[in-house]
Amino acid sequence: MEKSQAVYRNLVVLIVSLVFINLAIGFYKSFSKIKNVGTSSISFRIQDKTALNYFTNRSTVDFISQAEEMIDIFEKYDFSVDNFMNDQSSNLIIFSSWPNDFLDIKSINKRKKLFINTLLPIIFLENRKILEDRKKILDWWNQSDGESFSREFWPNWLFELSEKYNYTESSLGNLLIRVDIVPLSLALSQAAIESGWGTSRYMNEGNAIFGQYTYDSKAGIKPKQRSEKERFFVKKFSSLSDSVKSYLKNINTHNAYEDFRQERRKLRMNGEDLLGNVLANYLTNYSERNKEYVKDLKLLIETNNFMKFDKAAGLLN
Repeated sequence: MEKSQAVYRNLVVLIVSLVFINLAIGFYKSFSKIKNVGTSSISFRIQDKTALNYFTNRSTVDFISQAEEMIDIFEKYDFSVDNFMNDQSSNLIIFSSWPNDFLDIKSINKRKKLFINTLLPIIFLENRKILEDRKKILDWWNQSDGESFSREFWPNWLFELSEKYNYTESSLGNLLIRVDIVPLSLALSQAAIESGWGTSRYMNEGNAIFGQYTYDSKAGIKPKQRSEKERFFVKKFSSLSDSVKSYLKNINTHNAYEDFRQERRKLRMNGEDLLGNVLANYLTNYSERNKEYVKDLKLLIETNNFMKFDKAAGLLN
């Protein structure tokens, strides 16, 4: 009798254990599904435009998945170009990715508005980070009474910053030529041309705003019209912010844009504003279309009144 009861208790324990194991497996599978849904969605955060620290965000918000939801978020947090320019709104809305259903928006004006509202805060914020780096270099240089120090005497943060900008010399003045912004009007107009105002396949599949190339097949998207002899891919990014960062670094470090950086330096030295329609003249190497590309850039800046963005508070130092 006692033996049968022991067998019965063991059987009950086994059944209960199996139930818990199945529940645990079910929970794990459902959790995995939730994670997979999240990674394919668009996340966003609210950045305080007036905060001194541009590397932190004020709050993190849930995932969304559609272009119309993005439009609703802009309305909810009262973000508009007018508020951005008048500094009436402290909310910068930073979206992680481009919506797959962007082309479902039938109104061209509505699409253009979403394009500008999405990219303007990101380009602004990444430029602000560059200005923070620039200020840090200038402050350290001023504390050193403008003396030149060999790289071996640089603080670690300065050495790391120089590596970030692919800079191997010791002149801080030459380093500062690289650590500077790209005017909002110019970056936004290049984004519009390179992505077809957000309609390109590369934008939708890989957050590729500026059409940058890579020869790493794992890091890029193969162009459909690429000839058999060519081996390049269009570089893809995990986020829109990463795409903007890469574009800014490209302009600030690549040998093809040395003339652009030298002209920007002259404007700085003369105390003049950095204007997109002026600096666009020095981007002939960005496209095989050369002067025609520059002409299109300047026309786009003027016809869309993007010049006003170059007067945005927070980028005039």
